Amino acid sequence: MRKSNLSILIVIILFSFSCVPLEKISRHDFDSGYFKLKSPGVQPSDVYVNLIEDSVVVCKVTVKGKSKFPEPSSSQGIRIDQIRSGSFLYKSTFVKKSMDFDLSTVALKYRPAYSGVPNQLSYNINALLYLGLRRDFYMIKSHISPLNMGNSYLRHIGFDAGLLAGFGITPVNPTVTNGNTVLEYDGFYFQKAIAAFFTIDQMSVGLALGFDNLLDSNSHIWIYNRKPWIGLVLGIANF
Repeated sequence: MRKSNLSILIVIILFSFSCVPLEKISRHDFDSGYFKLKSPGVQPSDVYVNLIEDSVVVCKVTVKGKSKFPEPSSSQGIRIDQIRSGSFLYKSTFVKKSMDFDLSTVALKYRPAYSGVPNQLSYNINALLYLGLRRDFYMIKSHISPLNMGNSYLRHIGFDAGLLAGFGITPVNPTVTNGNTVLEYDGFYFQKAIAAFFTIDQMSVGLALGFDNLLDSNSHIWIYNRKPWIGLVLGIANF
């Protein structure tokens, strides 16, 4: 593939990922699977959760070696919105540990001052793959309305940390090359970073510390080449 065609392809991919609508932002929904169940006054235990529409069925788990097996005879189920004080799962939390593999973008990038160019806060089209370790907490919250009607729902928060790597586009001009080029163009760069994310319900945001490498012959005069930056990262899609 010619270099020009490759550049066009990368632009299309990055632009597509950077224009994902808000409802597609990375999500880690509560779903059927193995969890650690934490309930008030009870020792945490391993359970298997079977989610059926708006109801949750919980089974105890038997551990044999490194394998886990649900015990169907121990299953208990309840509609989430009907959980009340003193009932099964009241104020409980389901905890899940997992590997996380996401598509992300650096929404804002802060670059410290270099070579007479002041601090920069900018956004350019970019996309990164993220790999990290994750812990999710699905908490059952209950409240009583002014009409003395009870209702329960799930509140999700999550934390994870890991590595980011991907590509982006950045302006290259005399200002960011100490006047060593008269050209003004959008250059491609490779970026890598370490990041920590916080998730609440469907929104996942993080902070990253990273470095960029310009992928052309002007990399040696680009003042930001291999210089650290701090970025605000958004999760776009969870694989």
